[in-house]
Amino acid sequence: MNALEVAAARSRWARRNVGEKVLLLGGLLILAVALPPIPFAPIIGVLALVIAIIAKVPLKLYAAMVLAPATFVLVGALPLLVALDSSGFSLSPTGPIRMLEVVLRSAAGICCTMAFALTTPLSELLSWLSRHGIPRSVTYLAELIYRMTGVLIDSARAMADAQARRLGHLTRRSMVRDTAGQSASLFVIAFSRARRMQQGIELRAEPGSMRVLVISRPLDLRFVSVSVGILIALVVAWVLVNWAM
Repeated sequence: MNALEVAAARSRWARRNVGEKVLLLGGLLILAVALPPIPFAPIIGVLALVIAIIAKVPLKLYAAMVLAPATFVLVGALPLLVALDSSGFSLSPTGPIRMLEVVLRSAAGICCTMAFALTTPLSELLSWLSRHGIPRSVTYLAELIYRMTGVLIDSARAMADAQARRLGHLTRRSMVRDTAGQSASLFVIAFSRARRMQQGIELRAEPGSMRVLVISRPLDLRFVSVSVGILIALVVAWVLVNWAM
């Protein structure tokens, strides 16, 4: 199991009904996209952090999972600072505020998504999706992709560790050379294991699904009420802000 799976299985909310977490964190994600990023995106981000703390999510892992895509978003938003017209490139007068809005909105959505990922085991999520109208073939494919990704990550980690033990990372030149060789080997391994996985799927009696034992978890009406209250409070705050302006 990777660190994400371990954190999801050990979190305080791991045994909470998946629908409750979809309502709260999914609702916050939708509001992060729909509401104005200033001032609501920071508020939603703080709420997601509080949820992660309440759910006993490892904060170092949560921070790492949030910062990685957030950094990618920040770098990708830099072109918003530049405007292109007939005279060439220039600094856009509205670029900084547009960039800030994009980064804040994306960061809030990432915080909600990672909080959900670190509190919901994949087996329970796929089972919940199957019970709520998602075709079993789709959830089965998602599970296979997730499993394949985990296997490749473990393989890459083992290869990197083996290279380090052979002093392959001693110099920058050797590190670049060995990393290139590792990438090529991992590419071949990915195709080989994907082919074997496909053969295994074809030999299954029912290749369109994979049933797992999932414990029935009743809805906590108090949790649902609090979640709905939080979402309604954010919407009401948005209405009041617009009315005041």
